[in-house]
Amino acid sequence: MLQHYTGSKAHNIHLREFALKKNYSLSEHGITRLMKTGVKSKPIEFNSEVGFYSYLGMEWIPPEIREDTGEIEAAITGTLPNLIELNDIKGDFHLHSDIDIEPSHDVGGSKMEIMVKKAIDMGYEYLGFSEHNPRLSNHTESKVYELLNRKKDAIEKINYSSIKLTHSQFSVFNGLEVDIRPDGSLAISDKALQLLDYAIVSIHSSFEMTKIAMTERIIKGLSHPNALILGHPTGRILGRREGYEIDWEKLFAFCLKENKILEIDAWPDRSDLPDTLVREAVKRGVKMTINTDSHHVDHMEMMKYGVSVARRGWAEKKDILNTLPLSQIRDKILKDSHFEGR
Repeated sequence: MLQHYTGSKAHNIHLREFALKKNYSLSEHGITRLMKTGVKSKPIEFNSEVGFYSYLGMEWIPPEIREDTGEIEAAITGTLPNLIELNDIKGDFHLHSDIDIEPSHDVGGSKMEIMVKKAIDMGYEYLGFSEHNPRLSNHTESKVYELLNRKKDAIEKINYSSIKLTHSQFSVFNGLEVDIRPDGSLAISDKALQLLDYAIVSIHSSFEMTKIAMTERIIKGLSHPNALILGHPTGRILGRREGYEIDWEKLFAFCLKENKILEIDAWPDRSDLPDTLVREAVKRGVKMTINTDSHHVDHMEMMKYGVSVARRGWAEKKDILNTLPLSQIRDKILKDSHFEGR
């Protein structure tokens, strides 16, 4: 019964057909052997789902991927993915603190130091603060640079504080969530971008563009040498806004060629990338990162929702950037995002 009600209808039908070929009758009432007389045996009982699947000659299939999309065949041949686990996550690159850089969108509600302490308690090795870029309509280019330089100083102070001294294997990275404008340019200057360790680039306006135009806009923005991650890539908000259209084949190919990262935003009403696109990214070898997009320290617990989306998309540890330890992530960020001399 546990197995039956955690599998989709399509998964259960396929499993029933497979069992029938082995002379078993499988339904919501259990599994029985079909006798030569046509009579069914008593239901066969198992102590676990592992035992049930093993009895049918296959590996245990995690509930998240019981959708009849190839998991039964993979279980039979022993080629199921080793799905990512929550404890594989070593950090989070998308957090909004309360540091006031006069952003284009909402300010976070918790201090950096509090979020860092939470991350250490969660067993993380790094955090990346990625507040929204300063609002352009209210600031000159020099003022934007001044605001971001103030943030850079605040992060460096944390990295050389008592927190760093007592947790030598923990680092804070200086990120920023930067708007991709309708023409594909980024919302802050190259000089300001050079203050960062990495940039998450995102769409926050002009959602109604055509598929071709939106694809070109995103690729142009993500092409900037300082852009590393595409934030909440489809732009959807469940129950409120449909995602914009993108040529995913073209975007996947670009990300693979240029070593760009797609975000799985863990906010429950975003869950973006959706699991279906996660699966396609995995098939093509495109790397992703699971981030919480936290605006308060309590939101950091939402990482589990992003991991769940990744699991439904057949993602393994190797597919996710922020499963790497600090020793590798530092080089990955500084080299793959083309930040020179930092």
